[in-house]
Amino acid sequence: MKHTSVGQLLLVGVQGLELGADEAKLLRRVQPGGFILFARNIKTPEQLRKLIDDLRNLSIVEPIITIDQEGGRVSRLRVIGNEPPNAQQLRDKGDLELIREHGDITGDLLRLFGFNLDLCPVLDISFDDDADNSLRGRCYGKTVEQVIRNAAAFNNGLRAAGVASCGKHFPGYSAAVVDAHHSLPKIDRTREELDREELAVFRAFAGR
Repeated sequence: MKHTSVGQLLLVGVQGLELGADEAKLLRRVQPGGFILFARNIKTPEQLRKLIDDLRNLSIVEPIITIDQEGGRVSRLRVIGNEPPNAQQLRDKGDLELIREHGDITGDLLRLFGFNLDLCPVLDISFDDDADNSLRGRCYGKTVEQVIRNAAAFNNGLRAAGVASCGKHFPGYSAAVVDAHHSLPKIDRTREELDREELAVFRAFAGR
């Protein structure tokens, strides 16, 4: 199998604000299927656009170029001044058109820089808005129906702007009581409970 064929299975990060010669050489050889950027890769609008253009230019096949831009504290673009409201703040407003507009604006912004995939919306149900599990402020609802309704509004706006979406965190993370970035969580949910709540949300989005 050729390196380019294997590389298409990979979504990789890059080290810094620009591509070094050795890094660019490796990426050109491996030909990853996509790139994910983080705060370490962002300093100014001009720098970010150049980095994304460079990644695209070394790719034979159009790559996925993605980021976590949810709103609130999970907004990688806040480094250059964009930190929109989080999902809970939007949820509490109770305005679906506002949520859809947030998705549309997010998509337009990402397209300006060259992103084609946003790693959101969060599809977890909030069982406890104050839980210390990294989801605080990030959930679109406390019930299956509320998450589906609100997350769909954001998703529709994002997709209308020409940016693909990736719902998370399958198969459901909100019952965790610790932050998975620091500890290994254990989720005590039966299959029946998962089917009725967490998985019901993901099933609703499976064909979208």
